[in-house]
Amino acid sequence: MTQNITESSLDLRLTHLDERKRRWARLPVAAKIAYLKQMRDLVIDHADEWVQVGSQFKGFDPSHPSVGGEEWLGGPYPTAAWITDAIATLTAVAAGNDPLADVPMTSRTDGQLVLRVMPASAYDRLLLSGYSLDVWMEPGVTADTVRAAAFYSQPAPAGGVTVVLGAGNVSAIPVLDTLYALFVHGDVVALKLNPVSDVYGPVFEQIFAPLIADGYLDIIYGDGQVGADLVHNDLVTGVHITGSERTFDAIVWGEAADTKTGTPRLTKPITSELGGVGATIVIPGEWTRADIEFQAEHVATQKLHSSGHTCVASQVLVLPAQWAQRDEFLAAVRVALRDAPARAPFYPGTRERLAEFVADNPDAEILDTNQRVVLLSGVDPNSAHPAFANEFFGPLYVTTELPGDSVEEYLQSAVDFANNRLAGNLGVNLIVDPTTEHEHADSIDAALRDLRYGCIGVNAWSAVAFLTSRAAWGAYAGNDALKIESGSGFVHNSLMLERPQKNVVRAPFRPFPRSAKHRGLTMAVKPPWFLQNATSAKTARQFTHFAANPHPLRLPGLFASALRG
Repeated sequence: MTQNITESSLDLRLTHLDERKRRWARLPVAAKIAYLKQMRDLVIDHADEWVQVGSQFKGFDPSHPSVGGEEWLGGPYPTAAWITDAIATLTAVAAGNDPLADVPMTSRTDGQLVLRVMPASAYDRLLLSGYSLDVWMEPGVTADTVRAAAFYSQPAPAGGVTVVLGAGNVSAIPVLDTLYALFVHGDVVALKLNPVSDVYGPVFEQIFAPLIADGYLDIIYGDGQVGADLVHNDLVTGVHITGSERTFDAIVWGEAADTKTGTPRLTKPITSELGGVGATIVIPGEWTRADIEFQAEHVATQKLHSSGHTCVASQVLVLPAQWAQRDEFLAAVRVALRDAPARAPFYPGTRERLAEFVADNPDAEILDTNQRVVLLSGVDPNSAHPAFANEFFGPLYVTTELPGDSVEEYLQSAVDFANNRLAGNLGVNLIVDPTTEHEHADSIDAALRDLRYGCIGVNAWSAVAFLTSRAAWGAYAGNDALKIESGSGFVHNSLMLERPQKNVVRAPFRPFPRSAKHRGLTMAVKPPWFLQNATSAKTARQFTHFAANPHPLRLPGLFASALRG
């Protein structure tokens, strides 16, 4: 789909958008809800095609009972869920009601405001039993000053033209980024697709057809030069990019990218999500053999989902050096990585980077003959190993061990390591059994407070926040162009919150029915995003249709599929 597009043709297309920005900004809320409802129907109409295109692009069988769920969960599902929840937010706005009226709010002992945004309904409590999501607001935000859907309080907005530079890995990202710019910021959008994955373009054109037809959105193909011409065009008032820190610096700083001195080349507002080195921190406890095997599968999922081509893929497994079950758990992780259903690396250059890493690290283990998974164990946490400083973006995993005579000491070391030794601040994961969490609640709460990450998962992969429309997806608040880390700004939040700081998503340590044997109060089964889920494809498809049209009659079939996973 990649095309050669001249600056003059871009000027014409941006002029077309610019002429409609005011009209879009001032369009009645009811009319915007109508667009969202049309798009939700179109997502479902084209969902199977969307999954087929993505599966072919990534090189896996969409009918595979396990692997086939990945594209559903990375494409149609979060899109349908976001649209449904955004409709609810805008419906409240249209009625003159506060979208946050039913959102529980608490203030921590230090005064920081926390919003419990999930569960939000009886359906959440049934389908995601035991799961919760808290959005921590920036210090200074109070229950009286917290704001949602602020754009819609403007009496006469002028509107703007936003360029969205789309991601090349997870297909829902450019769609959700575009929806956010349109319906949260009130801008018309030029969506520039990543050449790596512009095969999705025809599907996106069908899903966005009503907005394209009315001149509020344009989908543009082309190489990096086309993207550069777009963001620097005088008609463009804002930019959002999902990509790498290197790409961000090239756009913002140009030739000064290495030094970041002088005046930035791009001075207009820009938000970004840039990935980073994700870590999974294991907190020591007494685990059963079943616990070890389940959490090993969990860790393998965090690493190998989408072949490791996700911005919050776990790259570093942090283990307690003095944990009696450390070696047993690491052995289980090795088996889970080796035996996971095959997912070939699809992103350009991945196999070459794997080969180079193996050559530079002779102790690395190749867990299959095609170098699909590479594991390097026991990396010195005090070393300057490249795996701590660079997002690999592929099926590479390293482990490190941290000392600590107590859970408290270990956690302090782990937080310091994650905050100060690893590149980026997008996502981090903690794994802790219920007994240990109960006995060390204050220390774990302190870790959640001190971790400077945009999304923290507790017994949940931080990517679950991406699947949850009410999360505020992005890096830890406070990054800027001089030290961009994993980006700046938040997207995807269907409540349309202002000034979130980070998300904390929680999940049960044990799935049902094993949770019942340990007096767990959850009916959560093995999640459909687990690599080893035997019904992932079917369950994820059903989740998608339910997200678009929540109805009790859909529940029995969904539960039946989920329980077989």
